[in-house]
Amino acid sequence: MNKHPIISILILLIGIPGLTYSQDFSITADVDRTRISVNDLIVMTVTVSGQDLNNVPEPALPDLNNFLILGQTSSTTSSFNFMNGKISSSQTIRYIYQLQPNAVGEFVIDAITASYEGKRYRTKPITIEVVQGTAHAPPQGGRGSVQQPLPGVNNQTNLREELFVRAVIDKKKAYVGEQVTITYKLYTRVGLANVRYDRMPSYTGFWMEEMYSAQHLDYQEEIIDGKRYAVSTLKRIALFPTVTGEQQIAPLSMLCDVQIARRRSLFDSFFDDPLDPIFSRTRQTRIESETQTIDVLPLPEAGKPDTFKNAVGQFKITASIDQAVAEVSQPLTLTVILSGKGNIKTLEAPVLPTMANFKQYASESKENINANNLRIGGFKTYSYVLIPVISGVNQIEPPAFPYFDPATKSYKIASTNPITITVASEKWDPTTGFMPQKTAVIQIRQDIQYIKPETVFLGHQGGFLFQTPWYLILHALPIAAIFGTILYRSHTNRLRHDVGYARWRRAHGQARRELQEAKKALNQDRFEQAYMHISNALYQFIADKNNQATAGLTSPQIVDLLSDWKIEEDMINQVKHCLDACDMARFAPTLLTKENTNEVLETAEKIIHTLEQKMVKE
Repeated sequence: MNKHPIISILILLIGIPGLTYSQDFSITADVDRTRISVNDLIVMTVTVSGQDLNNVPEPALPDLNNFLILGQTSSTTSSFNFMNGKISSSQTIRYIYQLQPNAVGEFVIDAITASYEGKRYRTKPITIEVVQGTAHAPPQGGRGSVQQPLPGVNNQTNLREELFVRAVIDKKKAYVGEQVTITYKLYTRVGLANVRYDRMPSYTGFWMEEMYSAQHLDYQEEIIDGKRYAVSTLKRIALFPTVTGEQQIAPLSMLCDVQIARRRSLFDSFFDDPLDPIFSRTRQTRIESETQTIDVLPLPEAGKPDTFKNAVGQFKITASIDQAVAEVSQPLTLTVILSGKGNIKTLEAPVLPTMANFKQYASESKENINANNLRIGGFKTYSYVLIPVISGVNQIEPPAFPYFDPATKSYKIASTNPITITVASEKWDPTTGFMPQKTAVIQIRQDIQYIKPETVFLGHQGGFLFQTPWYLILHALPIAAIFGTILYRSHTNRLRHDVGYARWRRAHGQARRELQEAKKALNQDRFEQAYMHISNALYQFIADKNNQATAGLTSPQIVDLLSDWKIEEDMINQVKHCLDACDMARFAPTLLTKENTNEVLETAEKIIHTLEQKMVKE
């Protein structure tokens, strides 16, 4: 009886003619579906297999005139085989592209080529049908679908149950301006090689403030229906409703590369570790959260103060003066601090009561925003300049601030104690003399004149024709015209074939047209339309310059894109404040004045002009 059955099995299997492995180079291309709508994405995977692929260049894509490349990633796997008593290895590299169509019709993605050891290899062309509306054709091969079961697991278990993202809101009903916190969490029972955002909600009908955004996946354990999940918090966002009625929050979509253990042969058990991730492959999967609905209630009319300015939350007010003793005509600074929980950015400045003994001037305001205990809060500081006009003991009545408290469902007024100031008569100091009256500047004498020579040099009157500048210019014009024609044709050809370059070149013109529409709306007193065009101009300009999709682009993402360009912090703050003003126009309609709108429009024009000069390709 053989004492080494495993060795005998190895020898027997090695001798079987059918068990040989081809190590030839190969390249294939496939897509997750061949019929999509014009607003959808397709995932194209180019797979390269062979030995020693470290020096193989990335496959060359054909001209994708009808598609826009939104993202690209790659993954590498290795495998080891036992043949004829020798161990050999092979590699597989997958290049994954996210494509978005820009037109409706039937398009062909031509062959993708790759070079290996002096030979060129080609894939088969792929035909894509792009339709209007919604395409109902199911994905091919399961890539990008969350309903296909994982290979090697129970067929009754769907990937939908193993990997999903949830949007959790803290309340289903809220008042206008009341904070609603939405938290996005990723749940997984499978290994993930890569996770990235696909589409972010636009949060239409809400003022949005990002409270937390994960820089890496930090998993916690959670048990749901008896199953153990690894859970990571992705984002936490504070939403402040701006319109009443049922408001829907669109799903958040993500792309995940799921690690799937490959089918193993008998030889694998002797040479590799079954838990080693190098012996696994990945499959890209799109997951999205569910749509959330919030019932937004209007603020009650009963008990609403006349000076109420849409402040919702819990607030308190304090006031202080820089000096308690002053003189007539000596300026004082009154500081009013409004603090609490709520949408601090949209709070309007408190209005000081009329004071007959003082002249009042608004100076400046600054804000500090923080997120504690899942609530947006902070403080806003307002400065007022007061100039006493009458001596004596005067009292300053700080402003009262009315707000709506959603916790008690009632209106409240925040106030503080009056401030007493002693104003003395203006002193006159005789040592200071008097101020002379202004007089016009009188010219006493003229400057020294230049000495003119008595003789005039007329120059040479003769010379050769070929030495004259016009002769050389006329001969150089045809050569310049040829080079100009070549450059122009190269430029127009690139505009037709390079979508990113075309968006880059046309970004400034598109933004200028939006700003012209904003001016027209401003002249017709359509302020909301003007803010809409200003916002479109900024978002579209920055998106075009970065070849990014405008849909779902948020203010924090705009800041990140500008930071990548190393734009100065001051300019980034101007962009952010301008976008905040456009968003505030929906929430605080009392600010929609012609002066404010024109100021924001001029700021946007300066921003786009400055960014056009700074955002220059190397």
